[in-house]
Amino acid sequence: MRAGLPVDAFAPRLSFFFNAHVDFFEEIAKYRAARRIWARWMRDRYGAQLERSLQMRFHTQTAGVSLTAQQPEVNVVRTAIEALAGCSAGPRACTPIRWTSAGASVGEGARVALRTQQVIAHETRVTSVADPLGGSWYVEALTEEMERRAEGVFAQIEELGDGSMLDGAIRGSRRVGTR
Repeated sequence: MRAGLPVDAFAPRLSFFFNAHVDFFEEIAKYRAARRIWARWMRDRYGAQLERSLQMRFHTQTAGVSLTAQQPEVNVVRTAIEALAGCSAGPRACTPIRWTSAGASVGEGARVALRTQQVIAHETRVTSVADPLGGSWYVEALTEEMERRAEGVFAQIEELGDGSMLDGAIRGSRRVGTR
């Protein structure tokens, strides 16, 4: 944009990568808040005109930090919950990691991850609805709280920079208090 390229020339092609963790509702709210912030910033800050520029494209992958080597079969449940949360918030794709990432057979883990993805995509019908939990008082309140807190962090970063959010983040990341 500094070089004069209009935001609508590239924004529809931008894509992000998020990790899905096991706190089901928090993960859904996180993605919903990110989508709202993206749309608002593209429109209000950067002057995007195209509807496609306002649509945040993202991929989500389940988080390996929740997996344990001690009870690897429980990892199947954790991964399924994380993937369902990720899919409930409108990603372009969701990749459940192998439940065996914490230690067991690689081939079996890959097969179970694929089947988890297929069950969520084709049997739960969660991917048939853009925002299946939209309207839930709890999800809406959590989304608004996440959005408010994120905007607060972004404001702190912006205060530290002298031209862009990136400048502020690089120079002041140690001074910004995040969770």
